[in-house]
Amino acid sequence: MKRHVKIEPYWGPVGGWGSARAVSDILLREGRPIEGPITLAEQNKPSGFACVSCSYAKPGQPKFLEFCENGAKATAWEITSKRCGPDFFAAHTLTELEKWSDHSLEEVGRLTEPMRYDQETDKYRPVKWEDAFAQIGKALRGFHPSSIVFYTSGRASLEASYMYQLFARMYGSNNLPDSSNMCHESTSVALPETIGVPVGTVKLEDFPHTDCMFFFGQNVGVNSPRMLHQLQAVRDRGAHIITFNPLRERGLERFTNP
Repeated sequence: MKRHVKIEPYWGPVGGWGSARAVSDILLREGRPIEGPITLAEQNKPSGFACVSCSYAKPGQPKFLEFCENGAKATAWEITSKRCGPDFFAAHTLTELEKWSDHSLEEVGRLTEPMRYDQETDKYRPVKWEDAFAQIGKALRGFHPSSIVFYTSGRASLEASYMYQLFARMYGSNNLPDSSNMCHESTSVALPETIGVPVGTVKLEDFPHTDCMFFFGQNVGVNSPRMLHQLQAVRDRGAHIITFNPLRERGLERFTNP
């Protein structure tokens, strides 16, 4: 399923009413025009929930709208009104679905019940919750806990990941890699050899005190748009921002708040 994509130069700012319109469009498309804004009002707040689109920290003093366009889209996909039930899988084989794009599969909606692959029909078939748990438990009892890896997606929420790791530890395993962890394996090896610690040493609290910031291949407007607020404050007080990137990062050139 191929789709022609035309990329044109963009001379407008990052953020602003363009982002607000995009957020409204995704909430309408996912059928959440009322529930969506109510949910987003709690996103990245100390008493709310953390966004699943990136690992940017919850601020101690959050703004009224503490999310970016990408984060709003990720949340809209999570709370979508679209449902993917047994009828969908009865009409499509796995061989057929493997040819669909990730976007097309996402647009089908959320699963309504556990599914299990049937090799004879090449289709997923519904399974009762009690049967699914029983089958998973039977399989886990056949292995030693230290031999099991409990992998999680980087798109899993902090709350879901917390419950998942509790389950893994009760089972007797602490093998809990996730996609973010694997992305930073090289960092955990290289940083101790260069600065002596396996993690970055910069904190958000350092931003108001820095005189110069360097960005190496980081597209802030795409990868961590919420940082644009802190960068705006850095520039307003006269600090310099130097970027090394073959792409012109629009977020470092023009940013409209909100």
